[in-house]
Amino acid sequence: MIRHRRGRQPHLVTLTAEPLPTRLASIARGTGEVDTTYHIAFDALASAVAQIGNPAQTDAWNECVDQGRLKSYSELSDTFARW
Repeated sequence: MIRHRRGRQPHLVTLTAEPLPTRLASIARGTGEVDTTYHIAFDALASAVAQIGNPAQTDAWNECVDQGRLKSYSELSDTFARW
């Protein structure tokens, strides 16, 4: 339905508590229909990945964060206010 909609598109998001960055990457990449994935423990997970993440987990985390596909839950209310 979204593909065929005309006019302003809705901001589609996912909210998750997934602990593994590689799984987060598959959620955030998805099919392109979800704009952003918000994580409820973003700061804690960022710290854990920086301290003990293996290369695959670190790469997946950095990819999603750098592309803006994964953001902190605390940013969600600001996004809705602007949208």
